[in-house]
Amino acid sequence: MVRAARIMISILLSTCPVYIIHNSYADDIQTSAVDRSVSSSTSAALRSVLESMHSAGDTRFKQQFSALQSFYRDRNFEPAWTGSPDATKAAAKVLATMADADKLGLDSTQYAFQTPDAHGTIAPGTDAAIYDVSLTDVLIRYSTDLHAGRVHPKAVYNDIALPETNFNALAAIESALQTHSIDAFLSSLAPAHPEYHRLAAALVRYRNIAARGGWPTVSGADRGKAALYSRLAMEDSSLPATGRPTDAQLKDAIKRYQIRSGMTPDGTLRPEVISGLNVPVADRIQQILANLERWRWMSSGFENRYVIINVPDQTLEFVQEGRGILASRVIVGRKASPTPILRTVASSLVANPPWDIPGDIAADQLLPHLKSDRNYLAAHNMIIVNAPGDPRGWNIPWGQISRRDFPYAIRQMPPNSALGALMLDMPNEFDVYLHDTPGKRFFHDDDREISNGCVRVEQIMALASLALTNDPSAGRAQLNSAISSHQTQRIMLDEPLPIYMLYWTAIADADGNVGFRPDRYHRDPSLIEALNKRAPSASTQTGE
Repeated sequence: MVRAARIMISILLSTCPVYIIHNSYADDIQTSAVDRSVSSSTSAALRSVLESMHSAGDTRFKQQFSALQSFYRDRNFEPAWTGSPDATKAAAKVLATMADADKLGLDSTQYAFQTPDAHGTIAPGTDAAIYDVSLTDVLIRYSTDLHAGRVHPKAVYNDIALPETNFNALAAIESALQTHSIDAFLSSLAPAHPEYHRLAAALVRYRNIAARGGWPTVSGADRGKAALYSRLAMEDSSLPATGRPTDAQLKDAIKRYQIRSGMTPDGTLRPEVISGLNVPVADRIQQILANLERWRWMSSGFENRYVIINVPDQTLEFVQEGRGILASRVIVGRKASPTPILRTVASSLVANPPWDIPGDIAADQLLPHLKSDRNYLAAHNMIIVNAPGDPRGWNIPWGQISRRDFPYAIRQMPPNSALGALMLDMPNEFDVYLHDTPGKRFFHDDDREISNGCVRVEQIMALASLALTNDPSAGRAQLNSAISSHQTQRIMLDEPLPIYMLYWTAIADADGNVGFRPDRYHRDPSLIEALNKRAPSASTQTGE
């Protein structure tokens, strides 16, 4: 008994994958010879096993062991998964659910499990206690991974600010056990967003494609060929897998691919179409996995009214009561100044906003001009905020100023600042905003990755009116009046407006078709690497 406890403690402390799952285990557990009574020997063994964990003294898992001890102490050391038909049934459901973790973009090997007995039986006492604590431990990990994500967002990205998920896995498990609602608990863990579940369903389909050998490479020479049509059919549920398409059918199939991929749908086999079709299915699977993880970071859900920007897609949507009210093209940050991932709240609009130019932009982009042209600030309607008596910088020896120690705060004044006529004021740690722009011609470009991190909105007037009145037109008269004053005016919103800047490079539609977007800031590989490195150790998040 003591030896078995030591073995299980070693398993729980290990940082390597040590659990082994048997495909038939969920069936085995339902028919196993589990002692149906909560015996005093099992309760005593639970105390002993938990005390042994505590005595092991591995500080890496101190919080986890403390949480487990509290869990069982609150239960008066009554086992959770053995000792009664209800407990055994709940355990079988948990095991069967975790065995299907791959279908939700998780790694089922991290929740794999083995009974103490090779025949699937669990003897009362130490074996039952070890089994019970181990299953609870693995379920904490599974439920936390699915509900909040396998890795913490800030462990992957520096420029991210999303609400923290307040999830106490053990409290939720205990509540489910007390109310005999383990099925509902397990069903509630995944994000409720339909986009997540569409993408999870697509993951299964792409893995099936990979299992059949993937898809063939295509080239410009394949135009009009049945092979190209068959390749398109692998990602287009409306196409038959084989056939001899007409030119019109092939052109329509290419157009659908272009629409799903965020391209201009002209039906021609352009280089970017060929390049997208030739991305290996294994890479697309990894891309889907990365996006599923980012969706898990959004488990708290959206509000009834919000704005969402998908940065890779360079689009904005105003959503109200689950319906898209406005869609707009946007301009996003260039690679050197990426638009961050965040949630913030706009509480006001600013008409004729001045632009307080970030110090790094002033040093890197303005200083070279100032060294060669003392009139640069005046010509661009800029002032130096912290240079009393010399706001245009005419008397500053610019040639002696270094980029590294640039000391001045520069502001571009309205009208016609780089922020245009309107800005949604949405305080955030990255100082990025939604705003207008004088350079509206750039909205016609396919690649609109040219800003310093802020998001420039093509339909800024309609967006501002919606923010004010929940109608794309009703607020325009007020906005036009404020803009025509040529003075900076702040207009408070009656209802604060949540703003999401998110990063989806794989988007599944209601029919299961997936469109992929450029990974503009190379965010997918770093997240995929973090997911692959995530060791199946004891859970690091318990909600305590």
